Amino acid sequence: MTIHAANYDNVTVLAIKDELAGDTVEVFVEQTAKCLNNGRHHLVLDCSGLEGLDSTSLEALLDLQNKCEEQLGAVKLCGLNATSAKILEITRLARRFETFDDLESAVKSFG
Repeated sequence: MTIHAANYDNVTVLAIKDELAGDTVEVFVEQTAKCLNNGRHHLVLDCSGLEGLDSTSLEALLDLQNKCEEQLGAVKLCGLNATSAKILEITRLARRFETFDDLESAVKSFG
């Protein structure tokens, strides 16, 4: 798994490539912790390259959302494939995350 970070004004975009599961979740948690420690609490996760999620990654996403909300920020998702979107729906986590079809819309939503 690789994560590429880019800043757009007050929004940080984290583009996730490959699978977010198992051992790779630790890398994700470390990367997002750096963002939060640097005062970056408006995050967009670009999931267009994401190939899969597991229960550990879902817990990490929920934890990240809680931490961002504590700092008056949010985590928004874009580019989810049908499988990942269905996983969020089945686990009822879709209610916790605003989702967008494309990156531009997600970034602009922080307006």
